Amino acid sequence: MPGRDEIASFYPTQYWWHGSKPSALKRLESVYRRLALSDHIAFIARAAAGRRGADLLDVGCGSGTLLGLLKRRGFRGIGVDFSAEAARLGEAENGIRVVVGSIHDARFPDGSFDIVTLFHVMEHVVNPREVLLEVFRVLRPDGAVVVQVPSIDSWQFKLFRARWYGLDIPRHLIDYSRQAMLKLLNDSGFVVHRIRHFNLRDNAPAFISSLFPSLDPVSRAVRNRKHNVREAVAAAWMKHFLYLMLVILASPLAILESAFGRGATVMIEARKK
Repeated sequence: MPGRDEIASFYPTQYWWHGSKPSALKRLESVYRRLALSDHIAFIARAAAGRRGADLLDVGCGSGTLLGLLKRRGFRGIGVDFSAEAARLGEAENGIRVVVGSIHDARFPDGSFDIVTLFHVMEHVVNPREVLLEVFRVLRPDGAVVVQVPSIDSWQFKLFRARWYGLDIPRHLIDYSRQAMLKLLNDSGFVVHRIRHFNLRDNAPAFISSLFPSLDPVSRAVRNRKHNVREAVAAAWMKHFLYLMLVILASPLAILESAFGRGATVMIEARKK
């Protein structure tokens, strides 16, 4: 496994979020992201068992869009992320506190949270068992962890293989099957309560980004910043619109693969034994 400094070099500045000045296109992107996160919010709300004011930790929170939406629903949220700039934006744009570093660096007291979420985090870490043991420690006795990872059980992975967007080499260090994730949670002291294979934000977009990587909004933004390219407004709108239409067309396939337990992602709610 690569060391921490080498892993840090894999991530370009503003990896999947950005602090650029607001524009009509950026505002539209924000609306789309918030709509796409509705699946995450519904899953978390059910894990909270209807409790308002639950204490929640979002690991790998980025600029805190999800936490901001949960805050509006009465959750008391805090985030952890390696990016200091993302932490600044989280506070400025979403009014949430973000601790810079890893969950271990944060040194939260035992039993601090009702829910800990890790959306697309576990595939980025070299020490998944240590991460889950720390999650176990900071959760209250009746606490829940919500984990989501790309699934190599998916039809998409079988179809695209090395070209599958869900691999994201070299940033994804470990690829998980559903069974591997379940065993990891069980070995870390958790009992699985729910499993879901469909996700509005990730499944259909992963299919289209695998087919047409040049249209993927995240990859385009990273490439443009790396090469100091300023995309024409009309071209950016056209590519975003085309990408969105393709994602909509791919949604029935994403639903079908999920119905057979072969979705591009697996989302799991587990509780302490």
